[in-house]
Amino acid sequence: LIPKDERDLLHLQIGSIILKNMPNHERGNIFFVAMNQLNRGKLVMEDGMKEWVAELNLKAGREAISLSAFRNSASFFEAGISLLGSSCWDKNYKLSLQLHNFYAEVEFCNGHFDEVNRVTKIIIEQAKSFSDKTRAYLTFIKTLGAQRNLNNAAEVSLAALGDLGEPIQHSDMGSLLRTVHVFAKMKDSQFLALKEMDDDMKRAAMKLLLVLAQFGFQIKSNHFPFALNRMLELTLIYGVCEESCAALAIISFVTCGIHGDWNGSSRTGEIALLLLERLQANEYACIVTSLVNIAKSWTEPLGLIVKQLFFSYEIGMQTGAIHDAMISACGYCYNSFFSGVDLLTLEKDIRRFRVQMSEYKQITSLHQLTPLAQTVLNLIGQSENPIELTGEFMTQSEFIEKSTQPFVVQTLIFCSWLAYLFGEYEIASSAISSRNEVEKNSIKKIEMHGMVPFIDCLVYLASSVKRKQNNSASELSEKLEEMKKLVSYSPRNNQHRMLLIEAEVAYLKNDFDVAMEKYDAAIIAAELIGYRHEQAVCNEKAGDFFMSQGNMIRATSHYSCAIDLYRQWGAQAKVDHLCKHVPL
Repeated sequence: LIPKDERDLLHLQIGSIILKNMPNHERGNIFFVAMNQLNRGKLVMEDGMKEWVAELNLKAGREAISLSAFRNSASFFEAGISLLGSSCWDKNYKLSLQLHNFYAEVEFCNGHFDEVNRVTKIIIEQAKSFSDKTRAYLTFIKTLGAQRNLNNAAEVSLAALGDLGEPIQHSDMGSLLRTVHVFAKMKDSQFLALKEMDDDMKRAAMKLLLVLAQFGFQIKSNHFPFALNRMLELTLIYGVCEESCAALAIISFVTCGIHGDWNGSSRTGEIALLLLERLQANEYACIVTSLVNIAKSWTEPLGLIVKQLFFSYEIGMQTGAIHDAMISACGYCYNSFFSGVDLLTLEKDIRRFRVQMSEYKQITSLHQLTPLAQTVLNLIGQSENPIELTGEFMTQSEFIEKSTQPFVVQTLIFCSWLAYLFGEYEIASSAISSRNEVEKNSIKKIEMHGMVPFIDCLVYLASSVKRKQNNSASELSEKLEEMKKLVSYSPRNNQHRMLLIEAEVAYLKNDFDVAMEKYDAAIIAAELIGYRHEQAVCNEKAGDFFMSQGNMIRATSHYSCAIDLYRQWGAQAKVDHLCKHVPL
């Protein structure tokens, strides 16, 4: 056996030989093998060589990040820190700052939050200026957010902004929209003429304001419009930076929708992408493309948006933006569901993403995905009660009790949809009423690309048909106006929905000829866009209509089509329910 001191020297020699003979362009496994060998020779290195190898570890760690090898990356950064020793901050300040920051960031990706807290504390204590502390503050704040300590994350952001001398002012969505209109009116040439921000303190403020905006939105805080408004003001006064495009993307997402500013949303999304390309802001490529595409999902085919969201997810994983990648994964799953993707395929995707979210301790994203995950299980038949979101992933009552407002709203939306699908219209109505109460004074109502007003209309109409009276006239009238607005902006995604609603309205008014025409048109429109799950609903409701008219041939035909389409979608629980309750 080789003595230990000789082994260390041998490792050092092997690493040096590999590195010396490695092609200049070579990176990845060979480089990593060389670095592992060099690091194992630490005890026999001279001080000058330790600094050189520490710099190589910085390169190796960054290379590992680009390959999404976050555990390997952490080991390289940790080795580099160890090589510099206890006096690293005095002798190698710049290199120490980089190694510690990268180490904290990849340990965040790895979900090692205790280690993140330890390392960020060291950075904040040792950094010579506030701008040098900014990355550590951001990593620490993101760690709080990932663990659903959203209020704490916002408070730390505000405290750091106070240290920067940033005024914390009251702002509302109205003042934010007025500032947004300044950008929306700018031509591309005017926007591109804005200088790049060169004030380090303002750039640090932009980074902190961005995380404040992200977490402020989730906790329904007035800090949300303030943070975005201030970011736009700083961009106009001091110039553009990478965070500017992230702020514009968030605004594009927030201002889209039925009660939003369609034109402003579209324009800010365009500017965000334009700035992303100009600045090559790879750090924010994931979140910018994700939010802009989610905003586009209101007007563009969901199938196309699903592909773009998966691409955003991949960008996030490749760049180490794990938090943003998981947001993209949630968007991918939600859009997949509403576009009618096969539920068994979606279940596999959801399980894979949930494993990643758990592995990287992205608790907030995991929580956001949970109501959808249980809804999918209910539909495919893996729950005792298909209209209650209780099963493998959650217990409905406990989830609602412990969740923040956005997650409660999402849960109640799925509750109303499931109750409607399985014919429990009173339960569906109750879920809608509860959702409306929870959503009072919210920053942005959750509308799910127009799915929410569609569900609400169907529930109101089904309840009225069942009672043979219209007791929801005012609510229905409001939702019909919302649907008309949706159709005017996005006919491709919503025409079949409006036709089905019009068919149900005609049925309620005993205008049977119009009802037949509208049911047929809705079925054809849903088929054309490829929404087989909603085509199934159109056929089922047509079956109900013809059954009520005593036309068993037409009713049976539509019910058969509905069953076949639900089966294609993978909703076995719904197939079983329909087979049990309709005459075939």
